[in-house]
Amino acid sequence: MPRAAEPDDPFPVRTQLPFDLLFLDQTPRSARILPAHRTRLIVHSTYESTFVTNDALVTMFRQDRLNRFQGRVTLPILEAVAAGAPGGTAFIMDGETLRTVLDFGIGVGPRSEIGAEIPLLLHTSGFLDSPIDSYHAALGLPDGGRTAFARDRYLAGYVGDGEEFFFDRPPGGAGLGDVVLTGRTAVVKGRDHSTDIAAGLSVKLPTGDPHRLDGSGRADYGLSLQVSRRFARSSLHAGFQVTRLGGWSLAPAVPLLSPRSQFGAYSFAATARSTLVVQILRSSGPFHFRSGSDLGRVALEIAAGFRHRAPRGFFIEWAVLENLDSYYNTPDVGTFVGLTFPR
Repeated sequence: MPRAAEPDDPFPVRTQLPFDLLFLDQTPRSARILPAHRTRLIVHSTYESTFVTNDALVTMFRQDRLNRFQGRVTLPILEAVAAGAPGGTAFIMDGETLRTVLDFGIGVGPRSEIGAEIPLLLHTSGFLDSPIDSYHAALGLPDGGRTAFARDRYLAGYVGDGEEFFFDRPPGGAGLGDVVLTGRTAVVKGRDHSTDIAAGLSVKLPTGDPHRLDGSGRADYGLSLQVSRRFARSSLHAGFQVTRLGGWSLAPAVPLLSPRSQFGAYSFAATARSTLVVQILRSSGPFHFRSGSDLGRVALEIAAGFRHRAPRGFFIEWAVLENLDSYYNTPDVGTFVGLTFPR
């Protein structure tokens, strides 16, 4: 009989780019549906540092060498970059975000479950810029232009499509994000080491304040499919979701796509109590690709860590998050921690 939580489940962590967090995206799940009347309750937090912007802005600030601009981006600078960009748009996201989610689910029959994700978001200027710069330098990794900009600042801006907004300080305090409600049903219920397949429908409610970048201000809808297969000490999971967006109230003229996202996860029982989990997230995102801007490129992120069963049945989980490409459209580095309550 499946339990309310399984040690080989994927990590419930979605793509973490703050602009993408405004919109609905899938949370990786096992295809195994909760048994009737059994519950899932997970509290998990993800803290990530992001620096993403246009290639042209990075080139401009690298050439400036912290002289004229002193590494500080302003709205007129972003407007000038947009005016010279082939696609006519410019953006910047520089800061750190803590996203804490109360993740609840309950089995409502032999083949179905319903669930809710209630997120709280805290946007800050952060403290990780210097450690990340040192980490990149020590390993000889590209820095994405971070060192040409002022450290530990919060910036969020977009110019293009007749819209513009620019925040040069964090909104202050934690805010409620957009609540997600989900229903899933078992298409195929496997036994022992056979394959499970589940399908789901999700709706994101506009409960977050769009002027704090806590939500889009519109409802989104998504259809998803998950597949899981368990082997002797290993499990494989995969999922796909297509999302229909309701718009973006902060910048309503910005054209948005219907995002498509996939995940793949591998779990290995390293010990009787600890399981290694590695997963890759791929998302096309909600934005169109524009020449000179990476915001619309497909994003790839990896999460790798462990889930450990505590003596009283709790699951404690933690992972490191990292981008897998050199484009300026994914967070630089992040951490994930979670606590799953029994029954």
